Amino acid sequence: MQSDQNIAEVTRRVLALDIGGTFVKSGLVSDSGGVEDAAPVPVDAGGGAPSIIGVIAEVVSAGLSAAGGRVDRIGVAMPGPFDYARGISLMTRKFGSINGLELIGALREALPGIAEVPIRFRHDANAFLAGELWQGAAQGVARAIGVTLGTGIGVACCLDGFFITNRLGSPAPEVSVWSRPYKGGIVEDFISTAGLVTRYRQVCPAYAPEGGVKGIAEAAQRDERAAVRLFEELGEDLGAVLLPLCERFRPERIVFGGQIAKDFSLFGPALQAALARAGNPQDVVMGRLGTHAALLGATLDERRTEVV
Repeated sequence: MQSDQNIAEVTRRVLALDIGGTFVKSGLVSDSGGVEDAAPVPVDAGGGAPSIIGVIAEVVSAGLSAAGGRVDRIGVAMPGPFDYARGISLMTRKFGSINGLELIGALREALPGIAEVPIRFRHDANAFLAGELWQGAAQGVARAIGVTLGTGIGVACCLDGFFITNRLGSPAPEVSVWSRPYKGGIVEDFISTAGLVTRYRQVCPAYAPEGGVKGIAEAAQRDERAAVRLFEELGEDLGAVLLPLCERFRPERIVFGGQIAKDFSLFGPALQAALARAGNPQDVVMGRLGTHAALLGATLDERRTEVV
């Protein structure tokens, strides 16, 4: 078991970024957990490396200006696969053009003024859970699982202050679920924006994919039966996927975040029922911090333990 510095250690002026597949969110985080956030900036995850680096540099530059030209460090929440210690992307699908690129050097080349500013990267699901542990729905919880639902599913696990990771800093294989075999495909075929839209269009072919999960949720709130059933199935699928993690890690609380999690009221009851039927009822809640969770978590030094 190995650990970094204490998870509660936060410098006074940290610029935090949360890099997703469509937007880069950012904010200045104080040592008390206050966030001065900026407007999200669009990013094309399928674009070329100069475009992606340019957007990130633009966000950093704007954050520095908002901070009066100086921050103590920069914390970045980033999806995986990624070498978080060295700041090297290993992604081949989204952000494929920056695969193998050392981002710290690329950012410092674009912005020479940050040459002496420490830059640290953290897996976005770990950052989400760390934020909720610090200031949100998991405060005071010793054993917690965080689940982010959006373009995909991210899962993080923290036990007594230690995040269960692989050697690169991503959630360990025992925790990560997105690529596990499920119903003839993988988990993300069923639990993701694309997966839910595809399944809904199988029963409602006239539905426009541009409506995303938000449009399906609006239909469910109008009590449209196919939409209601889709969210019930989402809860059942989540129960089936999370049950092995609950049995292994015995979390006190499971916290949900991300775009799809905004509709927690539509799938939460089915999820809780699925876990209860399996004899493993859990305290399952919606995160309290919204987009601030990953920003807060990106500012924290990560304690982690590798599981092999």
